[in-house]
Amino acid sequence: MGSRHFSSGGYDAIATALFTTLAVHTFYLEYDTPRAGTFEPLRQLPPSKSVVLGVITSKFPDLEDEDALIKRVREAAEVVAMAPGAEGEGNGDKALRRVGVSPQCGFASHEEGNLLGWEDMKAKLGLVRRVAGRIWGGEP
Repeated sequence: MGSRHFSSGGYDAIATALFTTLAVHTFYLEYDTPRAGTFEPLRQLPPSKSVVLGVITSKFPDLEDEDALIKRVREAAEVVAMAPGAEGEGNGDKALRRVGVSPQCGFASHEEGNLLGWEDMKAKLGLVRRVAGRIWGGEP
């Protein structure tokens, strides 16, 4: 079977209902491919909630560019800052407190698993750690 997806499309159509009606503190959202859409739906994330951005794919072994990932996370934080009652325009650094980074899914998201070996998985998790360290390295 190999790596594949089971649905596609952005979060635009469900963002308001998802973020405002579910009684959860943190959302884990896939953003590793263009099919997930833009970060604009994060504009609906209430200031009392957080989001972990699955910007690192667990489908393929190639490592994403660290600088590009950091840029994407900061772009997402700028959108999060624009949510009603949130930090406000130009406060992406403050909004980063409510943003995290992770792989977009588990490494075996279906019975057959994905196209990654053990060393690939370790490399992906190392990438998550390096990106997080560069963004939030001084945070408590």
